[in-house]
Amino acid sequence: MHYLTDEEDLGLFRRLAPQEKAEVLDEVDETTLKRLVAATPGEQLAEIVAFLPSDEAADVLGALPSTQWASVLDRLPDAEPLRKLLSYPATSAGGVMSQGYVDVTADATADGAIGRFREKQDAEHIFYVYAVEDSGYLVGAIDLRTLLTAPKDASVRDLADGGVVTVPPEMDQEQVAAIFARYDLMALPVVDADHRLLGVITADDIIDVVQEEASEDVAHMTGTDAHELEKKSPTQIALMRMPWIMATMFIELIAGFVVKEFDHTLAQVLLLASFMPIISAISGNTGLQSAAIIIRGLSTGHVRLSDWKHAVVRQLATTVLLGAACGIALGIVGALWYGKWTFGALVAVGMFASVNIAGAVGTAIPLFSKRLGFDPALTAGPFETAFQDVVGISIFLGMATLLLPYLK
Repeated sequence: MHYLTDEEDLGLFRRLAPQEKAEVLDEVDETTLKRLVAATPGEQLAEIVAFLPSDEAADVLGALPSTQWASVLDRLPDAEPLRKLLSYPATSAGGVMSQGYVDVTADATADGAIGRFREKQDAEHIFYVYAVEDSGYLVGAIDLRTLLTAPKDASVRDLADGGVVTVPPEMDQEQVAAIFARYDLMALPVVDADHRLLGVITADDIIDVVQEEASEDVAHMTGTDAHELEKKSPTQIALMRMPWIMATMFIELIAGFVVKEFDHTLAQVLLLASFMPIISAISGNTGLQSAAIIIRGLSTGHVRLSDWKHAVVRQLATTVLLGAACGIALGIVGALWYGKWTFGALVAVGMFASVNIAGAVGTAIPLFSKRLGFDPALTAGPFETAFQDVVGISIFLGMATLLLPYLK
Protein backbone atom coordinates (compact mmCIF):
# COMPACT_ATOMS: atom_id res chain seq x y z
CA MET A 1 0.00 0.00 0.00
CA HIS A 2 2.83 2.40 0.84
CA TYR A 3 4.41 2.20 -2.61
CA LEU A 4 1.20 2.48 -4.64
CA THR A 5 -0.31 5.65 -6.06
CA ASP A 6 -3.50 7.07 -4.52
CA GLU A 7 -5.65 5.51 -7.25
CA GLU A 8 -3.91 2.13 -7.02
CA ASP A 9 -4.09 1.72 -3.24
CA LEU A 10 -7.74 2.82 -3.20
CA GLY A 11 -8.55 0.27 -5.91
CA LEU A 12 -6.76 -2.45 -3.95
CA PHE A 13 -8.46 -1.43 -0.69
CA ARG A 14 -11.91 -1.75 -2.27
CA ARG A 15 -11.16 -5.34 -3.32
CA LEU A 16 -10.29 -6.49 0.22
CA ALA A 17 -12.61 -8.27 2.63
CA PRO A 18 -13.87 -6.20 5.62
CA GLN A 19 -11.49 -7.89 8.07
CA GLU A 20 -8.54 -7.27 5.73
CA LYS A 21 -9.60 -3.64 5.33
CA ALA A 22 -9.60 -3.32 9.12
CA GLU A 23 -6.00 -4.60 9.29
CA VAL A 24 -4.93 -2.16 6.57
CA LEU A 25 -6.54 0.85 8.26
CA ASP A 26 -4.79 -0.07 11.50
CA GLU A 27 -1.36 0.03 9.83
CA VAL A 28 -1.33 2.80 7.19
CA ASP A 29 -0.09 6.34 7.82
CA GLU A 30 -2.50 9.06 8.93
CA THR A 31 -2.76 10.72 5.50
CA THR A 32 -3.63 7.46 3.75
CA LEU A 33 -6.03 6.52 6.56
CA LYS A 34 -8.03 9.72 6.15
CA ARG A 35 -8.20 9.28 2.38
CA LEU A 36 -9.30 5.63 2.48
CA VAL A 37 -11.87 6.25 5.21
CA ALA A 38 -13.32 9.26 3.37
CA ALA A 39 -13.78 7.10 0.25
CA THR A 40 -15.58 4.31 2.14
CA PRO A 41 -19.41 4.38 2.49
CA GLY A 42 -20.79 4.49 6.04
CA GLU A 43 -22.35 1.03 5.99
CA GLN A 44 -19.06 -0.54 4.85
CA LEU A 45 -17.13 1.43 7.44
CA ALA A 46 -19.39 0.12 10.21
CA GLU A 47 -18.66 -3.42 9.00
CA ILE A 48 -14.92 -2.73 9.00
CA VAL A 49 -14.60 -1.17 12.47
CA ALA A 50 -16.48 -4.11 13.97
CA PHE A 51 -13.27 -6.12 13.47
CA LEU A 52 -11.10 -3.59 15.33
CA PRO A 53 -10.45 -3.12 19.07
CA SER A 54 -12.20 -0.06 20.46
CA ASP A 55 -9.13 2.21 20.56
CA GLU A 56 -8.12 1.38 16.97
CA ALA A 57 -11.72 1.74 15.79
CA ALA A 58 -11.79 5.18 17.41
CA ASP A 59 -8.65 6.15 15.45
CA VAL A 60 -10.33 5.09 12.21
CA LEU A 61 -13.55 6.98 12.92
CA GLY A 62 -11.55 9.95 14.20
CA ALA A 63 -10.34 10.45 10.62
CA LEU A 64 -13.90 11.52 9.74
CA PRO A 65 -15.82 14.67 10.73
CA SER A 66 -18.02 14.07 13.79
CA THR A 67 -21.17 14.40 11.69
CA GLN A 68 -20.08 11.43 9.58
CA TRP A 69 -18.79 9.06 12.27
CA ALA A 70 -22.00 9.56 14.21
CA SER A 71 -23.93 7.85 11.39
CA VAL A 72 -21.43 4.97 11.44
CA LEU A 73 -21.91 4.51 15.19
CA ASP A 74 -25.65 4.28 14.69
CA ARG A 75 -25.08 1.15 12.58
CA LEU A 76 -23.03 -0.65 15.27
CA PRO A 77 -24.76 -2.96 17.78
CA ASP A 78 -22.60 -1.81 20.72
CA ALA A 79 -21.32 1.68 19.99
CA GLU A 80 -21.19 3.05 23.55
CA PRO A 81 -17.48 2.21 24.17
CA LEU A 82 -16.58 3.93 20.89
CA ARG A 83 -18.69 6.99 21.69
CA LYS A 84 -16.87 7.32 25.00
CA LEU A 85 -13.43 7.12 23.37
CA LEU A 86 -14.36 9.59 20.63
CA SER A 87 -15.47 12.11 23.24
CA TYR A 88 -11.83 12.62 24.30
CA PRO A 89 -9.18 14.53 22.29
CA ALA A 90 -7.17 12.18 20.07
CA THR A 91 -3.88 13.17 21.76
CA SER A 92 -5.13 12.69 25.33
CA ALA A 93 -4.93 9.63 27.60
CA GLY A 94 -8.64 9.06 26.97
CA GLY A 95 -8.05 9.20 23.23
CA VAL A 96 -5.34 6.49 23.21
CA MET A 97 -6.76 4.19 25.91
CA SER A 98 -8.34 0.81 25.15
CA GLN A 99 -11.27 -0.92 26.76
CA GLY A 100 -9.91 -4.36 25.97
CA TYR A 101 -8.83 -5.13 29.55
CA VAL A 102 -9.80 -7.75 32.15
CA ASP A 103 -11.61 -6.49 35.25
CA VAL A 104 -13.07 -8.45 38.15
CA THR A 105 -15.00 -7.49 41.27
CA ALA A 106 -12.83 -7.02 44.34
CA ASP A 107 -14.98 -9.51 46.32
CA ALA A 108 -14.27 -12.37 43.90
CA THR A 109 -11.81 -15.20 44.55
CA ALA A 110 -8.66 -15.96 42.57
CA ASP A 111 -10.48 -18.86 40.90
CA GLY A 112 -13.32 -16.52 39.92
CA ALA A 113 -10.82 -14.00 38.53
CA ILE A 114 -9.26 -16.72 36.34
CA GLY A 115 -12.76 -17.59 35.10
CA ARG A 116 -13.34 -13.92 34.27
CA PHE A 117 -10.00 -13.90 32.45
CA ARG A 118 -11.19 -16.81 30.27
CA GLU A 119 -14.44 -14.97 29.47
CA LYS A 120 -12.68 -11.84 28.15
CA GLN A 121 -11.54 -13.30 24.86
CA ASP A 122 -11.29 -9.85 23.27
CA ALA A 123 -8.90 -8.44 25.89
CA GLU A 124 -5.85 -6.80 24.32
CA HIS A 125 -3.74 -6.68 27.46
CA ILE A 126 -3.44 -9.89 29.45
CA PHE A 127 -0.65 -9.15 31.94
CA TYR A 128 -2.89 -7.62 34.60
CA VAL A 129 -6.35 -8.16 36.00
CA TYR A 130 -7.95 -5.05 37.51
CA ALA A 131 -9.95 -5.32 40.74
CA VAL A 132 -12.94 -2.95 40.88
CA GLU A 133 -15.89 -2.27 43.13
CA ASP A 134 -19.44 -2.58 41.79
CA SER A 135 -19.38 1.18 41.10
CA GLY A 136 -16.29 0.76 38.92
CA TYR A 137 -13.93 2.21 41.56
CA LEU A 138 -10.43 0.84 40.91
CA VAL A 139 -9.15 -1.07 43.95
CA GLY A 140 -5.89 -2.26 42.42
CA ALA A 141 -4.23 -4.55 39.89
CA ILE A 142 -3.05 -8.16 40.02
CA ASP A 143 -0.31 -9.37 37.73
CA LEU A 144 -0.97 -12.70 36.01
CA ARG A 145 1.80 -14.57 37.82
CA THR A 146 0.38 -13.64 41.23
CA LEU A 147 -3.11 -14.67 40.16
CA LEU A 148 -2.07 -18.07 38.81
CA THR A 149 0.04 -18.98 41.84
CA ALA A 150 -2.47 -17.81 44.48
CA PRO A 151 -4.79 -20.26 46.30
CA LYS A 152 -8.13 -20.67 44.49
CA ASP A 153 -10.09 -19.23 47.39
CA ALA A 154 -7.79 -16.24 47.93
CA SER A 155 -9.58 -12.88 47.89
CA VAL A 156 -8.97 -10.63 44.90
CA ARG A 157 -9.05 -7.63 47.24
CA ASP A 158 -6.14 -9.09 49.24
CA LEU A 159 -4.14 -9.98 46.13
CA ALA A 160 -4.58 -6.65 44.38
CA ASP A 161 -1.79 -4.05 44.51
CA GLY A 162 -3.48 -0.82 45.57
CA GLY A 163 -0.48 1.32 44.64
CA VAL A 164 -1.08 1.08 40.90
CA VAL A 165 -0.17 4.21 38.91
CA THR A 166 -3.14 5.85 37.17
CA VAL A 167 -3.75 8.86 34.92
CA PRO A 168 -6.82 11.03 34.20
CA PRO A 169 -8.34 10.88 30.71
CA GLU A 170 -7.51 14.55 30.04
CA MET A 171 -3.73 14.08 30.43
CA ASP A 172 -1.71 14.77 27.28
CA GLN A 173 -0.24 11.70 25.59
CA GLU A 174 3.30 13.10 25.94
CA GLN A 175 2.92 13.13 29.72
CA VAL A 176 1.52 9.60 29.57
CA ALA A 177 4.59 8.46 27.63
CA ALA A 178 6.83 10.05 30.29
CA ILE A 179 5.01 8.10 33.04
CA PHE A 180 5.45 4.85 31.10
CA ALA A 181 9.19 5.51 30.84
CA ARG A 182 9.54 6.62 34.47
CA TYR A 183 7.87 3.53 35.96
CA ASP A 184 8.74 0.94 33.24
CA LEU A 185 5.07 0.06 32.82
CA MET A 186 3.38 -2.51 30.55
CA ALA A 187 -0.05 -0.95 31.03
CA LEU A 188 -1.49 2.17 32.64
CA PRO A 189 -5.10 2.46 33.89
CA VAL A 190 -7.09 5.58 33.05
CA VAL A 191 -9.50 6.69 35.80
CA ASP A 192 -12.01 9.51 36.20
CA ALA A 193 -12.24 12.03 39.04
CA ASP A 194 -13.97 9.41 41.22
CA HIS A 195 -11.20 6.85 40.52
CA ARG A 196 -13.50 4.72 38.37
CA LEU A 197 -11.71 2.64 35.74
CA LEU A 198 -12.35 4.01 32.24
CA GLY A 199 -9.77 2.13 30.17
CA VAL A 200 -6.17 0.99 29.93
CA ILE A 201 -3.27 2.33 27.86
CA THR A 202 -0.90 -0.40 26.71
CA ALA A 203 2.82 -0.18 25.97
CA ASP A 204 2.41 -0.88 22.25
CA ASP A 205 0.09 2.13 21.93
CA ILE A 206 2.49 4.42 23.74
CA ILE A 207 5.41 3.39 21.49
CA ASP A 208 3.47 4.87 18.57
CA VAL A 209 2.90 8.02 20.62
CA VAL A 210 6.61 8.42 21.42
CA GLN A 211 7.54 8.04 17.75
CA GLU A 212 4.83 10.48 16.67
CA GLU A 213 5.79 13.12 19.25
CA ALA A 214 9.50 12.83 18.44
CA SER A 215 8.76 13.29 14.72
CA GLU A 216 6.59 16.32 15.46
CA ASP A 217 9.26 17.92 17.66
CA VAL A 218 11.95 17.54 15.00
CA ALA A 219 9.59 18.81 12.30
CA HIS A 220 8.54 21.85 14.32
CA MET A 221 12.14 22.75 15.12
CA THR A 222 12.97 22.80 11.42
CA GLY A 223 9.79 24.68 10.53
CA THR A 224 8.19 21.80 8.61
CA ASP A 225 5.36 19.30 9.02
CA ALA A 226 5.86 15.82 10.48
CA HIS A 227 3.87 14.23 7.65
CA GLU A 228 5.17 16.27 4.73
CA LEU A 229 6.77 13.22 3.08
CA GLU A 230 3.52 11.25 3.17
CA LYS A 231 2.27 11.79 -0.38
CA LYS A 232 2.13 15.60 -0.23
CA SER A 233 2.90 17.49 -3.41
CA PRO A 234 5.90 19.86 -3.69
CA THR A 235 3.45 22.79 -3.78
CA GLN A 236 1.78 21.71 -0.51
CA ILE A 237 5.17 21.20 1.16
CA ALA A 238 6.39 24.61 -0.04
CA LEU A 239 3.26 26.34 1.29
CA MET A 240 3.71 24.69 4.72
CA ARG A 241 7.34 25.71 4.98
CA MET A 242 7.04 29.19 3.43
CA PRO A 243 5.91 31.11 6.57
CA TRP A 244 8.85 29.79 8.60
CA ILE A 245 11.39 30.55 5.88
CA MET A 246 10.01 34.05 5.30
CA ALA A 247 9.90 34.85 9.03
CA THR A 248 13.49 33.67 9.46
CA MET A 249 14.61 35.68 6.42
CA PHE A 250 13.17 38.93 7.77
CA ILE A 251 14.75 38.38 11.18
CA GLU A 252 18.09 37.69 9.48
CA LEU A 253 17.67 40.99 7.62
CA ILE A 254 18.20 42.68 10.98
CA ALA A 255 21.61 41.01 11.10
CA GLY A 256 22.24 42.44 7.64
CA PHE A 257 21.43 45.96 8.91
CA VAL A 258 23.84 45.40 11.82
CA VAL A 259 26.64 44.49 9.41
CA LYS A 260 25.83 47.59 7.36
CA GLU A 261 26.17 49.77 10.47
CA PHE A 262 29.66 48.40 11.08
CA ASP A 263 30.85 48.63 7.47
CA HIS A 264 33.56 51.07 8.51
CA THR A 265 35.03 48.51 10.90
CA LEU A 266 34.89 45.75 8.28
CA ALA A 267 36.56 48.01 5.74
CA GLN A 268 39.42 48.63 8.19
CA VAL A 269 39.85 44.93 9.07
CA LEU A 270 38.49 42.88 6.18
CA LEU A 271 39.49 39.56 7.79
CA LEU A 272 36.67 40.02 10.32
CA ALA A 273 34.22 39.06 7.57
CA SER A 274 35.94 35.68 7.19
CA PHE A 275 35.27 34.75 10.82
CA MET A 276 31.67 35.96 11.03
CA PRO A 277 30.08 32.93 9.27
CA ILE A 278 32.20 30.54 11.37
CA ILE A 279 31.08 32.12 14.64
CA SER A 280 27.49 32.26 13.42
CA ALA A 281 27.44 28.60 12.33
CA ILE A 282 29.06 27.17 15.49
CA SER A 283 26.95 29.21 17.90
CA GLY A 284 23.78 28.47 15.93
CA ASN A 285 24.48 24.76 16.10
CA THR A 286 25.10 25.02 19.84
CA GLY A 287 21.80 26.82 20.34
CA LEU A 288 19.86 24.20 18.37
CA GLN A 289 21.50 21.42 20.40
CA SER A 290 20.48 23.11 23.64
CA ALA A 291 16.93 23.62 22.37
CA ALA A 292 16.64 19.99 21.24
CA ILE A 293 17.85 18.69 24.62
CA ILE A 294 15.39 20.88 26.55
CA ILE A 295 12.46 20.05 24.25
CA ARG A 296 13.01 16.30 24.52
CA GLY A 297 13.53 16.67 28.27
CA LEU A 298 10.19 18.46 28.58
CA SER A 299 8.53 15.76 26.46
CA THR A 300 9.90 12.84 28.47
CA GLY A 301 9.52 14.49 31.88
CA HIS A 302 13.27 14.62 32.60
CA VAL A 303 13.07 18.43 32.54
CA ARG A 304 10.31 20.00 34.64
CA LEU A 305 9.26 23.64 34.74
CA SER A 306 9.24 23.50 38.53
CA ASP A 307 12.98 22.70 38.41
CA TRP A 308 13.91 24.97 35.50
CA LYS A 309 16.96 26.43 37.28
CA HIS A 310 18.67 23.03 37.34
CA ALA A 311 18.18 22.58 33.58
CA VAL A 312 19.43 26.09 32.82
CA VAL A 313 22.53 25.77 35.00
CA ARG A 314 23.46 22.40 33.41
CA GLN A 315 23.07 23.73 29.88
CA LEU A 316 24.98 26.95 30.59
CA ALA A 317 27.80 25.00 32.26
CA THR A 318 28.01 22.88 29.11
CA THR A 319 28.04 25.86 26.73
CA VAL A 320 30.73 27.62 28.81
CA LEU A 321 33.03 24.64 28.22
CA LEU A 322 32.09 24.43 24.54
CA GLY A 323 32.50 28.18 24.06
CA ALA A 324 35.89 28.20 25.77
CA ALA A 325 37.21 25.30 23.67
CA CYS A 326 35.93 26.75 20.38
CA GLY A 327 37.04 30.27 21.32
CA ILE A 328 40.62 29.23 22.15
CA ALA A 329 40.93 27.14 18.97
CA LEU A 330 39.53 29.83 16.67
CA GLY A 331 41.46 32.56 18.50
CA ILE A 332 44.75 30.79 17.81
CA VAL A 333 43.84 30.47 14.14
CA GLY A 334 42.88 34.17 14.00
CA ALA A 335 46.10 35.31 15.68
CA LEU A 336 48.28 33.27 13.31
CA TRP A 337 46.26 34.35 10.26
CA TYR A 338 46.20 38.09 11.04
CA GLY A 339 49.58 38.19 12.75
CA LYS A 340 48.41 39.95 15.92
CA TRP A 341 47.40 38.43 19.24
CA THR A 342 44.79 41.16 19.75
CA PHE A 343 42.89 39.90 16.71
CA GLY A 344 43.05 36.35 18.05
CA ALA A 345 41.75 37.54 21.43
CA LEU A 346 38.86 39.36 19.72
CA VAL A 347 37.87 36.25 17.75
CA ALA A 348 38.17 34.05 20.86
CA VAL A 349 36.00 36.33 22.99
CA GLY A 350 33.48 36.77 20.15
CA MET A 351 33.16 33.01 19.71
CA PHE A 352 32.88 32.44 23.47
CA ALA A 353 30.18 35.10 23.86
CA SER A 354 28.18 33.96 20.83
CA VAL A 355 28.19 30.29 21.85
CA ASN A 356 26.99 31.13 25.35
CA ILE A 357 24.32 33.53 24.11
CA ALA A 358 23.09 30.83 21.73
CA GLY A 359 23.07 28.25 24.52
CA ALA A 360 21.14 30.58 26.82
CA VAL A 361 18.59 31.43 24.13
CA GLY A 362 18.23 27.77 23.07
CA THR A 363 17.59 26.79 26.68
CA ALA A 364 15.33 29.68 27.65
CA ILE A 365 12.98 29.84 24.64
CA PRO A 366 11.56 26.27 25.04
CA LEU A 367 11.12 26.72 28.82
CA PHE A 368 9.52 30.14 28.41
CA SER A 369 7.22 28.83 25.65
CA LYS A 370 6.14 25.88 27.77
CA ARG A 371 5.40 28.22 30.67
CA LEU A 372 3.16 30.32 28.42
CA GLY A 373 1.37 27.25 27.10
CA PHE A 374 2.92 27.13 23.61
CA ASP A 375 4.52 24.11 21.94
CA PRO A 376 8.27 24.52 22.72
CA ALA A 377 9.33 22.87 19.46
CA LEU A 378 7.20 25.29 17.47
CA THR A 379 8.93 28.38 18.84
CA ALA A 380 12.53 27.07 18.64
CA GLY A 381 14.46 26.24 15.48
CA PRO A 382 14.46 29.04 12.89
CA PHE A 383 13.59 31.82 15.34
CA GLU A 384 16.28 30.78 17.81
CA THR A 385 18.96 30.68 15.10
CA ALA A 386 17.96 34.04 13.63
CA PHE A 387 17.82 35.77 17.03
CA GLN A 388 21.21 34.37 17.96
CA ASP A 389 22.71 35.63 14.67
CA VAL A 390 21.52 39.16 15.32
CA VAL A 391 22.85 39.29 18.90
CA GLY A 392 26.07 37.40 18.19
CA ILE A 393 27.07 39.49 15.19
CA SER A 394 26.22 42.71 17.04
CA ILE A 395 28.48 41.78 19.96
CA PHE A 396 31.33 40.59 17.70
CA LEU A 397 31.37 43.70 15.51
CA GLY A 398 30.78 46.01 18.47
CA MET A 399 33.86 44.60 20.24
CA ALA A 400 35.84 44.86 17.00
CA THR A 401 34.91 48.55 16.74
CA LEU A 402 36.07 49.22 20.32
CA LEU A 403 39.34 47.36 19.73
CA LEU A 404 39.92 48.83 16.26
CA PRO A 405 42.89 50.98 17.36
CA TYR A 406 44.68 47.84 18.59
CA LEU A 407 43.99 45.86 15.41
CA LYS A 408 45.62 48.26 12.94
